[in-house]
Amino acid sequence: MKIQKAEDLTKVKKEGMALLSPDTTRITVGAATCGLAKGAAKVAEALKYEIKKQKLKAEVVLVGCNGMCFAEPIVEVIKPGKPRITYGNVTADKAADIAKSVSTGKVIEDMVVAKYDDYSQAVCQEPIKYTKGAKSADKKDYKKLDFFKKQMKIVSRNAGTIDPCSIEEYIALGGYAALAKALSGKPEDVLKEVKTSKLRGRGGAGFPAGIKWEACRNAAGDQKYIVCNGSEGDPEIGMHRSFIESDPSSVIEGMIIAGYAVGASAGYVYLNDRYVLASERVECAIKAAEKAGLLGKNIMGSNFSFTLKVKRGGGAYVCGEETALLNALEGSFGEPRPRPPLPVHKGLFGKPTVVNNLETLANIPAIVNHGGKWFAGIGTPNSKGTKIIALTGNVAQSCWVEVELGTTVEDVIEIFGKGTGTGKKVKAFQTGGPSGGFLPAKNLKIKLDYDALAKEGTLLGSGGLLVMDEDADLVDMAKFFIDFFVDESCGKCTPCREGVKRLQEIAGTIADGRGTKEQLTLIKRMADAMKDTAFCALGKTAAVPLLCVINHFPKEVEKRMLKKLT
Repeated sequence: MKIQKAEDLTKVKKEGMALLSPDTTRITVGAATCGLAKGAAKVAEALKYEIKKQKLKAEVVLVGCNGMCFAEPIVEVIKPGKPRITYGNVTADKAADIAKSVSTGKVIEDMVVAKYDDYSQAVCQEPIKYTKGAKSADKKDYKKLDFFKKQMKIVSRNAGTIDPCSIEEYIALGGYAALAKALSGKPEDVLKEVKTSKLRGRGGAGFPAGIKWEACRNAAGDQKYIVCNGSEGDPEIGMHRSFIESDPSSVIEGMIIAGYAVGASAGYVYLNDRYVLASERVECAIKAAEKAGLLGKNIMGSNFSFTLKVKRGGGAYVCGEETALLNALEGSFGEPRPRPPLPVHKGLFGKPTVVNNLETLANIPAIVNHGGKWFAGIGTPNSKGTKIIALTGNVAQSCWVEVELGTTVEDVIEIFGKGTGTGKKVKAFQTGGPSGGFLPAKNLKIKLDYDALAKEGTLLGSGGLLVMDEDADLVDMAKFFIDFFVDESCGKCTPCREGVKRLQEIAGTIADGRGTKEQLTLIKRMADAMKDTAFCALGKTAAVPLLCVINHFPKEVEKRMLKKLT
């Protein structure tokens, strides 16, 4: 149905709630890329076969990732009046047992990861209730499990619960209520709440979103754009891909609200060309929003109109820099532009443009619903809200989680990753992806905070957290990232183009045992020069991983050099 006013959301909400907690059994399969890579599609087909074979009244629904990548494939059984059961590490040959459990009502306890009597989250107007009466005292109640209890799901509120292509299910959990609230007031009111929230960009630099939006709103121009940066060029991370595959509508709603606040009438979602599934699901969510009248002309009966398109690019790491991304959107080579002018004054097609990371935009509905002061009450004095963290490397449980800013790195590793998994101690960790520095274990209690990490010579970035145990070779790790920068440099500026190649040569000689003290001094000089003169953040931070190994792990470097340090 067309949603013309806020009251229409209530009708759609009932439809969505009926899908999430139906009269017949709902079986969901986590089918983001991580789940599919581990066989989720085969599990889904096997479940459909068994349901038909056993003549059950049940439906199999593909949802996104709930963050428990270590337990993929994940299957959830929602039977009327019974707790929602989460099964982990499900294989196709277990489908018959799960289907049988639906008919018998007997839970397969040794496969259970979590149980839910109800489910609520940050922007949910009312919880989904699965059981009636007294709640169970099961030790696997999700509210008692540290993996869920220690998270604060604002951005990832719907991931793993809703069908990414169902606008009804998104609306059932409070979706588009924020847009209705925004449209009932003035654009300046939305802008004020975003500024009050002190939301910082989640893509890397952490620039205040409200200040960027205000600059664009005040810029002269008959046409303005909102651009969602979903390029995520960091190697082996992918949590933003998993997120947008799981809940594209939260990003779309955030973009529409952003458009209303700054006076933009069109937007683009820029995705890595390799993110085929993400692109399909965003396209699906856009079509659903258009059909519902939430995108297009006179949204919800207002005078505000906004259109949205998906653009897939080559996925170069440098396109994480907003002006390089804008070039790619325009069909040009992905390389940074000179500043000024800033994109908020002259961006896409020469028009004022706001470029935000997809996680930044997904925070907007919660901020509008609950207010900027609510959001500003979460996190640290200078880093507000939550952050999605992709935990990988030497950990027992690889996963992506959403935690309050101010959480320590040690807590993330121990609570969600369950330690190194090898029984060995943590030797080092890297935050912020390839541009982040390697910090030693003595820094494990450092907080996830933009300023605290910058003080130690690293960054929060898009949220990657790589853990290395005592067996890790940090020289080789640093060389890996230097090699990555050589491949990813656009070549526009000399400091980066030539600097990363020279760093690669020096890292190679150190790794081969032919390094010298003079080369270590040269690396430090080059790092300073590149930081001051490179055109964009790629070149400015390219030396950081190697520099951190030299500064924090000098003995590690000595072991790889024939000529010892004196």
